[in-house]
This record gives sequence, structure tokens and C-alpha cells, in this order.
Amino acid sequence: MPDKTAQSGKELPQTKEHEHNTSFATQNIPAPGTGNGFMRQLVAFLYRYRFLCLMLWALAMVAIGYAGIERRFAVTDKHNLDKFVHVGVFAAMAFWPIMVCGWRKTGLFFALLVILGAPGLELMQAHFGNGRIASLADMTASLSGAAAGMVLAALVRRTG
Repeated sequence: MPDKTAQSGKELPQTKEHEHNTSFATQNIPAPGTGNGFMRQLVAFLYRYRFLCLMLWALAMVAIGYAGIERRFAVTDKHNLDKFVHVGVFAAMAFWPIMVCGWRKTGLFFALLVILGAPGLELMQAHFGNGRIASLADMTASLSGAAAGMVLAALVRRTG
């Protein structure tokens, strides 16, 4: 008698229940990009309240502009920690419009405002700054942060 350790599919009984259990049908598993995961719900929430989110974003941009020209809000330049502040603030400011509006015209418009805000903040410091000077390194850090925020938003939206 030949030793059969593995059976082929032809030798198994073919029943309706067997086909249902062993098939690769994905009735209960949503297709990629159509699930109700956390990121999809977050994007839907942000889109639903996009006007409020963008108004808060605009208020934050005004606050950043004001803090940028006031000497009392300056971050000490010990160990160049202010560059990390520039990167973080501008990354956050570029991240939210893309998360709220996506890559539509509105989101790109607000992201462009962030990109233009980097040299604009340094020009405001040079012109209106109370003893503050413009810095090319600060502007570069701000632009790098804006680019990082846009890339991060694109990655988060793609995974959601």
C-alpha cells in the first residue's frame, strides 16, 4: 500500500461548505483603501470640520508671525535648538492643510502660504523685528520643516 502523507485537492470531498471555508473570498475583509480604519475616520473628521480647522490654522499662522517678530518670544540659540523649533512648527503648519484638504487646490494653496511664510517671517524679523535679525539658517530650517510636513502628510494620507 503506497504511503500517502499529503492528499491532493482532487481526493478531498468537494462540498459547498468546504469551498466556502477554503476559498480566498474576502467577503468579511474590506479591500485596501475602503476600510473604516482610524486614519480614514480621522481624515473624514478633518474634512467635515475643515473650515474650523483652517480658521484655527490661520490663527496659528498669525500667532507664529507675531511671535517671530517679538524679541520676548525668541528661543535661545544655545546649541542651535531654535532650528528644531523652526522645523517642528513649519512641519506642523504644512501638515494640517494637506491632512484637512488633501492635495486639492485649497490644501496646496495653504501649503504654499506656509512655504512663502518661511522667508516672509525672516523678512518681517529684519524689517519689524525689535532687535532681531533675519537668518538664512532659520529660513532653511523653516523650509525644510514645511517640506517634511508635506511629505509626512502625503505618507499618512496614503496609508489611511
